[in-house]
Amino acid sequence: MNLASLVRYHRRAAGLSQIELAAMDGVSRKALRKLKAGNGQMAWNPVLAVLRVLNESLTPVGPLV
Repeated sequence: MNLASLVRYHRRAAGLSQIELAAMDGVSRKALRKLKAGNGQMAWNPVLAVLRVLNESLTPVGPLV
């Protein structure tokens, strides 16, 4: 599951629209659209804000962790 799918799944499970989620986490709708599309580069702060509202977190996985 990619990050966009994870956010969409939990947003819907919480019964939130994209607009409501954006209002709760202080992230712009444009940033949410970028995250949803899964393209382009994003700063970590908006991603972490969205995950915090959805009560999710990221666990880094890789050879340098």
